[in-house]
Amino acid sequence: MNEEEFIRPVNGFYLDCKIYGESSEFPTVIMDAGYGDYSKAWESIYPEISKLTQVILYDRAGLGKSERSSNPRTSLFMVEELREVLKSKKVLPPYILVGYSYGGVNMRLFNNLYPQEVAGLVLIDSTPEEYPERFLPTMTEEFKEAYKNQFTREGNFHEFMDSLQQLQKSNRVSNTPTIVLSAGKKDHYSKESQALWNRMQEEVLKFTTNGQFIIAENSAHYIQNDEPQLVINIIVRFIESLTNINHSNNRIMINEKNLIDVLFESWSITTSSKWSPENPAKGQCGVTSLVVQDFLGGEIVKTLMPNGWHFYNKVNGIRYDYTSSQFDKGVNYSDTPSNRSEAFQNTNLDQYHTLKKNVLSYEIKR
Repeated sequence: MNEEEFIRPVNGFYLDCKIYGESSEFPTVIMDAGYGDYSKAWESIYPEISKLTQVILYDRAGLGKSERSSNPRTSLFMVEELREVLKSKKVLPPYILVGYSYGGVNMRLFNNLYPQEVAGLVLIDSTPEEYPERFLPTMTEEFKEAYKNQFTREGNFHEFMDSLQQLQKSNRVSNTPTIVLSAGKKDHYSKESQALWNRMQEEVLKFTTNGQFIIAENSAHYIQNDEPQLVINIIVRFIESLTNINHSNNRIMINEKNLIDVLFESWSITTSSKWSPENPAKGQCGVTSLVVQDFLGGEIVKTLMPNGWHFYNKVNGIRYDYTSSQFDKGVNYSDTPSNRSEAFQNTNLDQYHTLKKNVLSYEIKR
C-alpha cells in the first residue's frame, strides 16, 4: 500500500505525510530528514524498509509540500507537530525513529520526551548537541561562515541553537535500543576533525543502556545516498532484532479515576514554583495537561482566567480538569482548543520530566 495525503493538525496548517508499506508485527518506522531537507532524502532506502514494515515519511513545516507553521522552528515544536500527524493518521506507538543530521536532534528529543512510545532509535550522522562549541571551532573560518549562513530555509541559527539546548536539557539515560551511524569520509574535514566527529557521534551512546556505534567508512554526510545498502541492512537487522518487544500501545495502566490521586502525590515545588502544601494544584495546569494526555490521550483545551490561560484535558468528549482545586471559585469553562506546544509555554522540560517521572514511579510502586 502506498498513500500520500495532506494532514491538517489541530494547529491548522498542512503537513505532507506519506505512508509506505503495510502494518506488520514490527513497529512503524518514522524518518526525519536533515535541516532544510524533506522526505525526498529517503528515496534510496525507504522502498526496501517498507517491504518489512510500515514506513512514515513527512515534510516538516515549510519544506517539500508542507505549509509553513507560525510556531518557532525549534525541535520541541517539530516533535509536537509530528506527533499530531501520527495521531491524525492513527499510527500507534511504539515507533522506530530514524533521524538524519538535524532530524537526529528531533528524533532524540522525541525519545527523551516520550520514551514509552519508542521501540528503537537510528541516528544517521546526527548533529551532536555540542556541535557549535566543540566541533565548529576546529573548522576553517570559511567553513564556519558557510555553516551559519545556511540557516535560511527552515528557521534561523538562533532557533537551531535553541533546538540543541532543548535536546541537552532533555537528555536522560534510557533503555531505548540505539544505533549511531557516523560518516567516515566527511567533506572538508581534516584527519583531526574527522576523528573528533566520530568521537562525538559515539558519545551519544552514553544516553542509552543498549547502543551500537558504526562508522560508514566510505560515506560523506549523506550516508543513505553514498552507501544505501549499508543503511538498509542496518535498519532491517535492527527491526528484526526487536521482535520480542511488546508492540501494543505501551502505556502505563493509569486511568481517569485513579490519576487524580497519583497527581496529588506527584505534584511538588519541582513541578511548579507556585506549589504549596495548602494548594498543591496551584500553577500545575500546563504541566499536568501534558502528562494527562500522555496517559489518557484526548485533547488539551484551555479557558481564560484572570491570571492567564488555564489548561486541562478532554478525552472522548469528557472534560478532565485535575487542577481546578487551585481556584477559590469555580471555572467558567470555554473549552478553547489548544495543543502541547501552547501548554509547554506554561511550563518547562524539567518540570514536565519531573512530574512524569513522579507519576510513573508512583504507579510502579503500587
